[in-house]
Formats: sequence, C-alpha cells, structure tokens
Amino acid sequence: MLHSPDGSFSAWIATDGVEVPEYHVATSADQKTVTCWIPSEMGKRFSIHWKNSSYTTHTQGDIKLDGNSFVGKILYGDEDFPVSAVKEGVTDATMIRHFVFSSLELTDDDDLLNQAQNAENVGSIQLNIYPIEILSTNSKRRNHSYELQNLTLHERSKKAITQQIKLAEPEPVRKKSNTSVSTRPTGPDLVRFCFNYRPLDVLQANGMAPAPKNSKRKASSEEPSESTTSDLEEMRVLRRKLTALEAKVKKEKKPPAEVDGSVIDLTVDADEPRRSKKVKREGSDRRPFNSGEVIDLT
Repeated sequence: MLHSPDGSFSAWIATDGVEVPEYHVATSADQKTVTCWIPSEMGKRFSIHWKNSSYTTHTQGDIKLDGNSFVGKILYGDEDFPVSAVKEGVTDATMIRHFVFSSLELTDDDDLLNQAQNAENVGSIQLNIYPIEILSTNSKRRNHSYELQNLTLHERSKKAITQQIKLAEPEPVRKKSNTSVSTRPTGPDLVRFCFNYRPLDVLQANGMAPAPKNSKRKASSEEPSESTTSDLEEMRVLRRKLTALEAKVKKEKKPPAEVDGSVIDLTVDADEPRRSKKVKREGSDRRPFNSGEVIDLT
C-alpha cells in the first residue's frame, strides 16, 4: 500500500481481491508523486483502490491506464473517516468491463518506431487525487462508452514491455444508481500514485523484486546440526589448548648440560614426561692421571 507523504491518502492495486506487493517505492522531490513497481500477470483482472483517512474536503480520483484517462470516483470529505473507493472497470447501468492485463504486440516495422501511441505511458497505472467542488447532481446517469485500442509498438520503442491493459468482455452487474454528479477542480493534485507494472520475472531479472526462494541455498542435512556444531567447537578448544601446551613445553625445554663424567639419556618416552637420567659415578675407581702414564683402554 502506498501512502501520501502527509498520510492523508493511500492507494493499492489488487488482483483476485488480494493486494499485490509494491517494490522500489519512491517519492518525488516535490512530495506530490509516489511511485512503485508491481508484478502483473497475463489475463488477470485487477482493481484500483484508494482511501482518504483525514482530508476534510471532497476529492476526486481520476485514473490513467497506459496513458488513457478514465473518470474516477468521488470521496466525500464530510463523511466519517476513513472513506474509500475502488475502480475495477468501466460500468454503465447494467454492465461492467473489468480491467485486465493483456499481451502487447511488438513489431519490427520501422514505420512505428517514431509513432508514440502512448508508448511513454505504457506499463503504468496512475491515480490522481485532487480537491473538487460539487456543482450539481443529475438524476439521469451518464453512460460512458470506453474502448481501449490494441497497441502495437516497435520492439525497440519500450524496453521490457510485454503487456498492456485491456477491457474484458462485458458482464452483467447489479443495477447502479441513476444519478451522476457534476464537479469542478478547486486546486492542483494533492497526490499522484503511479504503479509501474511488469511481469514478475522481468522485475526479478532487473533487480526490482526479490529472487524466487527456490533459487537460494536451502537448508539440508549437509548443514551441521546443533550437536555437530558443539563437537566442532569442542575440538577447536582442545586444539587451542594443545597448541598452548606444546608452546609451553618448547619454551621450558633446555639444552643438555655437559657434566664431567655424566651420561645423559636423550631418549624420551612419548607417554612420559621428559627427564634426564644420570649414571651413578663410582668415586672409588677414579684416580688422578699422571703425565706420561699409559692407560689401557682395552
């Protein structure tokens, strides 16, 4: 749902009675136009909804579909708020022709390349809300006859446009009131809501709408479970402790001292703490060495 900057008005598009999502909502610098992108689906009927929450003057909402103007509806400012309106098609006293998203014919005929044919506005639904004065009420209802031309655009005239808005076949509708109201504007537009429509896959391909969920990585059994994560963390803690212990042992290790008459065992059992073993010296067998004396080493 789009909102006017002052919060007085809101508007939205619905298909099958459900509000469609809006993407990339933006407000113009003059705070008068609110724009967004919506997904459209071929063959789907849609309706335009708007609501006045606080503006105390009569207003009228007029609609433009692909640049084609349609008479809108009046919201009376002296009623209890909020007051709302919906436009779902073109009606007369007994029939309605619903708005529907339809295919747009493209051609490579260069004769159409410079023919606008409302090309600048194709792909947009616009609602203009402005203040009005009610001049008179007529007892006879006006019958509006609308027919939207089937647009054919050059394939280079409008990028990514594949749809247009058409009127569905007439259907019976509950008889409407036989009154019509004459009005005149009393000021400029209070707000303009613009819904640019494209197929969802086009919006996604251009980064205007989120990618489908199935394109993202799904959670599976390959992802670590809670218990596995706990085990991995414990292994990391033990590895850090082992590294610290090895560094401590390396720091405390000293080179073997040269002790006269001592034999040091440099072999270390991997499962036992390192310790030096000394061979007991037998002091009674030692005697001074005299110069010139021959010692039997056999």
